[in-house]
Amino acid sequence: MKFCRRETLLIVVAAMGAAGFGCSPASPGPEVRLPAVFSTSVLIRNTSVLDVESGTLRRGRDVLLEDGIIAAIEPHGALSGDIVIEATGTTLVPGLIDMHGHVGASSAPTWQRSFPNPAANLRAYAYAGITSVFDPGDGSDDAFSRRDRVARRELVGPRIFTAGPLLTCPGGHPIAMVNELAPWWIAWYIVGLSAIPIADEAAAQQAVNEIADNGADAIKIAIDSIPLDAPRMPSEIAATVVESANSRGLRVVAHIGTTQDALVAGEAGVALWVHGVYKERIPDEKIQQLADFGIPMVATLEVFDQYVRNRQGPMRPTRLERETVPASQLASFWPIPDDLELGGLEAWLDLAAQSMEARSDNVRRLHEAGVTILAGSDTQMGVFPGAGLHRELAQLVRAGLTPVEAIRAATLDPARWLAAGSEPDFGSIDVGKRADLLLVEGDPRADIGALQNIREVFLAGARIERKPVARPAER
Repeated sequence: MKFCRRETLLIVVAAMGAAGFGCSPASPGPEVRLPAVFSTSVLIRNTSVLDVESGTLRRGRDVLLEDGIIAAIEPHGALSGDIVIEATGTTLVPGLIDMHGHVGASSAPTWQRSFPNPAANLRAYAYAGITSVFDPGDGSDDAFSRRDRVARRELVGPRIFTAGPLLTCPGGHPIAMVNELAPWWIAWYIVGLSAIPIADEAAAQQAVNEIADNGADAIKIAIDSIPLDAPRMPSEIAATVVESANSRGLRVVAHIGTTQDALVAGEAGVALWVHGVYKERIPDEKIQQLADFGIPMVATLEVFDQYVRNRQGPMRPTRLERETVPASQLASFWPIPDDLELGGLEAWLDLAAQSMEARSDNVRRLHEAGVTILAGSDTQMGVFPGAGLHRELAQLVRAGLTPVEAIRAATLDPARWLAAGSEPDFGSIDVGKRADLLLVEGDPRADIGALQNIREVFLAGARIERKPVARPAER
């Protein structure tokens, strides 16, 4: 059985397909369209507006959207608009932000060798109410142009922030994964696509400058060891990356796995931990030390639990997974082909299974110590764009966050991080903010699952048209 991280296998898949190995096209996903004609004003009438900062509801409100922003919020009956959406019984929340999305990922089983479909992924994100995505690791040639095409509304999807290709040490993650999984005759080529290895300070500075020149929103480094015996980036190289990035006005985010990884990243001056400490229980005496760094953490609990569930039986899809992923693909994860081997990943997967309770407890204790927890899905095999973030929100609630705290972890707090010290124009529902909004049935403060009961999604004020994938009985 062969499982691996997005940064490697998707490149393996794409390279083998390009070499003529017959990769199948990825699922087109749900249908999502922008309106043919953009209305000058849209009125959402008689909804309850969630204040994600205080956790309170402003009931019986009319919300007017004009020219892509929230123009007014008044008691019911005080406003009018060109298009009126009757919203009695609903809650209006800010559009969700996935702080570890991968637009260029394939969520299909690895053995299907499916090409990634970024446009379909963007539609699936939007269908599920994700209106912004931070992609910490996209080595594709069109990572930055794709971001710009979405901004120009040439592609339908959430606003993209991207770090471009990730930096690692020679032989580190994900290069070690490529060498483990890819055939020898193609591995040398794929390694060049999977990450940029930096062996010294000069190489670190050069790589940062190249990524910065391309227009990255951040720089990503990998400190985690996958497989378990892979080398880890030295602290002095990590510090050089941070210094170089800061000199270009960019922050560094770090892929971590252990307490020591988190400490190395923190001491180097990174601005975000992407992944929590997922391999072990953080010693009690280290919790406050980590909290004192003041670094937010994108926990990504779901992706590691999904690896474990993949080995245990058929997938049990959520509502949004049934709406955004063809039934045939949902069923394709089980049974696992007998001729697939784990190789060097077996110990890593065993560790992921053994540490399930520990990583959830880590999030609880760090949250209680004051660490800002952000929500991210890490889209890849078995973690679907859009739907995966909703699973992660449920994971955060199980880890001890309240539903409102989990929603804030996917709205206001990531918006503030992405705004880099400025007041964000998204992430909350206030007059003058960008109209990235999610209208749901029920009250997600009482049940985080209510966020899946989506009535409407707005991208910069545009009410998108949403149609789920066809189920077998509908064909």
